[in-house]
Amino acid sequence: MGAVEAWVLYGTLLLRLGSAICVVLPDVYWNMSNNIFSGGGYYLSPNPYDMVTVYCPYYERGTSDLVEYNVLYEVDEDGYNRCDAERGRPLLRCDRPYGIAPNFEALKLTILFQEYSPSPYGLEFKPGRDYYYISTSTGEYGGLNATVGGNCVNGMKMKLSICCKSTTETPNVVEEQTQRRSPPHIPSNRIPDADWSESSDTNNEISKETAIPRPDYDFSRTSSAPSWLTGRAVSLTASIFTVALAWALTRL
Repeated sequence: MGAVEAWVLYGTLLLRLGSAICVVLPDVYWNMSNNIFSGGGYYLSPNPYDMVTVYCPYYERGTSDLVEYNVLYEVDEDGYNRCDAERGRPLLRCDRPYGIAPNFEALKLTILFQEYSPSPYGLEFKPGRDYYYISTSTGEYGGLNATVGGNCVNGMKMKLSICCKSTTETPNVVEEQTQRRSPPHIPSNRIPDADWSESSDTNNEISKETAIPRPDYDFSRTSSAPSWLTGRAVSLTASIFTVALAWALTRL
């Protein structure tokens, strides 16, 4: 195999590994003209290691009468429901409607739904939990820093429910649930999914759905490792494979 063919194979394998680990979700355009906010807010249920990009309002020069200013805050559930960002964390400040120099591109925030961030200031997302985002700006430059009400009252908010909770439990609890719910036949090397309807610390759509045994359960999966451990194992395997392949290429 020549050097060119080896590098092509290397790039193809990396792309396949990346696609297996994460999915790039549709972009979110953070402005009131976006109809995703017309129903009282936007809901998204990403998987761990998925990615999404949030874009600030962006306009061509000369449209000063139409520009919109916003600040994106991360808040708790109470702040989300009351449209109150007083205790929120500002993540994206949309105060440059014509973009940033030198290419005048739109301001944006790319979010990777990772459970652990290498940066102490990075965002972290725990499987099975909900995260809330709002904009309390009025849309005008003078109301950019408003922290109560604003566009949030008109539906400019976003709720993220990270899939999925760990299914590790003690054998006694699993046996009790099996008798109570009478799920379909489970192979001897696989335990049923946990019932989070009573032990969940959040009350959301995800916990309600997983509380009912799923008829389309995939019995071909024989591993009962937690999702976070599986994700780390995949990442570690990809890293080892990359190093090994790079070493092999140097020997050509």
